[in-house]
Amino acid sequence: MILVQRYIFRQLLVPFVTAAAAFAGLAILTQSLTNIDLIADYRETAFIFVKVTLLALPQLIALLSPFALFIAALAGLNRMTVESEITVASASGLTRWRLISPMMKLAVLAVIANLLVNLFVQPLAYREMRRAIHDLRTDVAASLVRPGAFSDLGAGVTMYARETTSTGRMLDVFIHDARDGESSPSYAAREGVIVRGEERPVMVLLDGNVQQREPDGSLSILTFERYEFDLSQFVDAAQVLFFKDSDKFLYELFNPDAASVARSNGAERLYAEAHYRLSAPLYNITVMLIAAAVFLGGQHSRMGYGRRVQIGVAAALAIRLLGFAVQSAAADDDALNVVQYLIPILGAAGALVFLYMPRVRKPRTAAQAGEAGA
Repeated sequence: MILVQRYIFRQLLVPFVTAAAAFAGLAILTQSLTNIDLIADYRETAFIFVKVTLLALPQLIALLSPFALFIAALAGLNRMTVESEITVASASGLTRWRLISPMMKLAVLAVIANLLVNLFVQPLAYREMRRAIHDLRTDVAASLVRPGAFSDLGAGVTMYARETTSTGRMLDVFIHDARDGESSPSYAAREGVIVRGEERPVMVLLDGNVQQREPDGSLSILTFERYEFDLSQFVDAAQVLFFKDSDKFLYELFNPDAASVARSNGAERLYAEAHYRLSAPLYNITVMLIAAAVFLGGQHSRMGYGRRVQIGVAAALAIRLLGFAVQSAAADDDALNVVQYLIPILGAAGALVFLYMPRVRKPRTAAQAGEAGA
């Protein structure tokens, strides 16, 4: 790139990075509100909360990348147009394509980055996020026990633990089981730990006793060194880790196994997701060309480009919303997947037509001609 092209590239790159950072902050805020239950329900540390929030960002950033690029292009081109930098560059002999060239280089870089996120970063991040959430939700101690408080497990069972250590062991454990209205045993132990076995999760109680009423009304006390209290009725032991469509790599979407097809209610949804991953980055080129058409296409306007900007924003938004609609429809009709590519391509072609459309000068009125002659 020559000096002026590098200047145009920098004038668009800075607002693009700024807009992308703003969208990333908005995405972090949105995910933080979504994941607040990780702390409220599972008492997790801030590290897990931040980890799960950040792992969800790649998909959101890839989704918002065209919008950030469009905003950056409008802001940068508007400033350079207002300050007559574009006019001076054109008057110095810079062709329209050479003006557009640095814009397209930035758009292509955004396409490559978007494609890398869609094909590699997003599946890796979402898989790790899914594992973290699965481990959290299958952590029986975190979901059932509140240290220093009586926890109602349901079905007439109450549990108490004075303290939970960093290794997962609970001290001074008390369990009252009222499911059997006659005996209603109560378990007290010096120490307890929850173990997820192959068949069911159990609370292993160490050095304790069990008190219960006998049929004759007397109270019996039995001591034990080890006792296993079944927790399968209170924990979903059948939770299985599986990856959603957004977590799969491209080859898994195009070549799904029977389980994935059954879980997604048809292979069409997987194919639609795969074609979306490949076609979505094209919108970066489309919106950049629309922004360029707003300021470089048609007649030069001394009254500003407010109306053109409004039309460009409406066009870009309509094209992107149409893309979302087609993606949703393609989940039921595999033939519509080709339309996912056609929408951004046709949008870019329309912007190019407007960019290179011959400029037709408006005929001057008699008054204007007289003023020019004078």
